[in-house]
Amino acid sequence: MANNTSENLLIGFDLGTSAVKAVLSDTEGNVIGQASRKVHLICTEEGFIELDAQFYYEEICSICRELVSLVPEAKNIRAICFSGATGNTLLLDGEYKPLIRAISWMDMRSVGMDEVLYPGFDLSSVYDKMGWPYGGTFPLAHLGWVKNHKPELWKEAKHFSMLNDFLYYKLCGRLVVDYSKASTFFLQNQIERKWDEDILNLLGIEEKRLPSLVAPGTSCGKITQVASEETGLDGETVVVTGSFDHPSAARSVGIFKEGELLISAGTSWVIFTPIRDRNMALKGSMLVDPFLSPSGCWGAMFALTAITKRMDEYLENCIGSSSTESVLARFDRLASEAEIGTEGLFLNPLQQPYADMKEKIQNIKPKNIARALMEGVVFMTRYKLEKLIELTGKPISKIVFTGGPTKSPIWSTILADVLQQTVVIPEIEQHSGAMGAVIMAGIGSGLYSDESEGFERVRSGERVIEPDQKNSQRYQKIYIHYKKQFELH
Repeated sequence: MANNTSENLLIGFDLGTSAVKAVLSDTEGNVIGQASRKVHLICTEEGFIELDAQFYYEEICSICRELVSLVPEAKNIRAICFSGATGNTLLLDGEYKPLIRAISWMDMRSVGMDEVLYPGFDLSSVYDKMGWPYGGTFPLAHLGWVKNHKPELWKEAKHFSMLNDFLYYKLCGRLVVDYSKASTFFLQNQIERKWDEDILNLLGIEEKRLPSLVAPGTSCGKITQVASEETGLDGETVVVTGSFDHPSAARSVGIFKEGELLISAGTSWVIFTPIRDRNMALKGSMLVDPFLSPSGCWGAMFALTAITKRMDEYLENCIGSSSTESVLARFDRLASEAEIGTEGLFLNPLQQPYADMKEKIQNIKPKNIARALMEGVVFMTRYKLEKLIELTGKPISKIVFTGGPTKSPIWSTILADVLQQTVVIPEIEQHSGAMGAVIMAGIGSGLYSDESEGFERVRSGERVIEPDQKNSQRYQKIYIHYKKQFELH
């Protein structure tokens, strides 16, 4: 195994819903460069949400060229890997060219059409095998919609994939998907790690028309000559499979064992935890990821879905900004000025949209609204964690916190005090998903033996937030009242 870090560089991508981020790192986790592009979503008059696959690939190439320009020789970049959000549906012709724009996982065209798309089929049965419950979106729903509404296009299609899989074909000439991201395709039997015959028969799709299924961290081949010219990468650079975004971030911050948690605060607050018993995760109605199984834990996720969008309505109308202070800076300042418990004000943005509350809170001090929003989100997080502990019987041994709110000292303090736990914020938290892809790139290129070695090699410094005992005691009483008000049992 080579040890000269300057000659062994890795690129990890985090393909987000709103932005694509990438880091160029050496094998010891020293970030040499980073780049990002905003994701261009095409929202049509019909309410469809789509992406231009070729344009998306060109943006990836642009990022690669930007990162390659930072190194003396492109050949030093040993591997490239893609992790991130997925579930964007794409149909390809016999030459692997897109027949349509990719349908975003946020596209709602197929919602409520279950009986039309799959008459007589129990779609609730997919959860047990796929690990994700059918919700009327994502590829299984999109494919049914195309087959039903665009029959001529369906006949023309020779390959069915997701947008991320298409990137692999463009880079190394293979249509490939890892077991983790394949969960959002809803065509994979997670336990058997193969395409599900029942679903393929339902759609009338042959397995040969789908991407090859492989494990995260698998080498798929070297960059093609054409891709080398388009990206600036050397022809010896290896293309490696990644994973879904939260399992990728978990790898970069060392969340590998049951009882350990990653709380990722973005558009949604997502809690990711390793879990030994997959059936336990299903019992808890959690999203399931193959993660490190079968040799290690499965991954399980639950979310406060779109909680940030709900909060933004309050911030815009109750907090605001000024010429000297952004809305987020004002949000933090006001929350820090308010007393714990906000004089009895409780807010749950998931159950209480701003439109329903504006008259009730119009005379409430802005500082109390600010802190009540933060406390409400953290109370809901605690409630989810309590349900997790009931489910697994395992106490929480480690909490890692990532995302935008980590930049706010008041958010992190409230989290530690309410959860009565030490909270760790890693230095790499702003690009933890991409660094997880770096680790998998290192595994696929033979620079790391496994995830544990990769984590220890790239491990960064961290900030530790300890709970204040007196504040935790006060929050314990306040939390009981919060649960009663919102009937949380």
